[in-house]
Amino acid sequence: MSSPWADQPYSLISTQAFSKDTSHAAYYVATQMALAHNGILRGLNAIYIQAPHIPKDAVQDFLIYCQCWCESMHHHHDGEEENFFPNLEKVTGTKGLMERNVEQHRTFTPGFEAFQEYANKCRVEKYEGSKIRSLVEAFAEPLKLHLHEEIDTLRALDKYDSAKVRQAYKDFEKIVMTGDSYRLGPLVFGTSDRGFEGGMHNFPPVPLFVPYVIHYVLERRYRGAWRFNPCTSWRDRRELPYTGERARP
Repeated sequence: MSSPWADQPYSLISTQAFSKDTSHAAYYVATQMALAHNGILRGLNAIYIQAPHIPKDAVQDFLIYCQCWCESMHHHHDGEEENFFPNLEKVTGTKGLMERNVEQHRTFTPGFEAFQEYANKCRVEKYEGSKIRSLVEAFAEPLKLHLHEEIDTLRALDKYDSAKVRQAYKDFEKIVMTGDSYRLGPLVFGTSDRGFEGGMHNFPPVPLFVPYVIHYVLERRYRGAWRFNPCTSWRDRRELPYTGERARP
């Protein structure tokens, strides 16, 4: 792809150093979380790259896309703080084990909330792509740092009971799979690149029919918003439609 794509400007997380290690569930958990975090980063990158180039007739759909990304972020981090992190403390018997990660949530929260407020309240005629970029820049670096460093924390769980670590993640997965399927499902699949790292991952790990449900059922309600996704419902990379180099419907 010659146009900018959603692996920049905020860098993705490599799993090459640990994803094939089956000796402990910590490495599986770290891999799955890294892939989820990469979806968050691809969505943010897609927003950042396209924001200045959105034509007026696509602004409302783009704002909905930004709203859905924010809702997905909230859903993910609320699930961590309310379920996953406390469960890990129980599994390890180490109170405060994930405190640094919770503190990192707080470092990007003010900027993130300002961005979400803009996405929710902005009127089409007042939209400014440069404003979107400045709002993203206000929180993106601490968010990226958190998304990367949390993976190291999870890898370090290899000193604890493997089965219990895996179960804690399974419980978290159940929470992540709840929420508004029409606003979250197409975003998750549309920011998951199945060709990442040579196609070695199947993420999200779902039956083959699920992408068909995403595309033919769940995408219909907000179909205009999903044009901004960097991947198809089948998790294949595609060019972003609004990069300043060219535009397509």
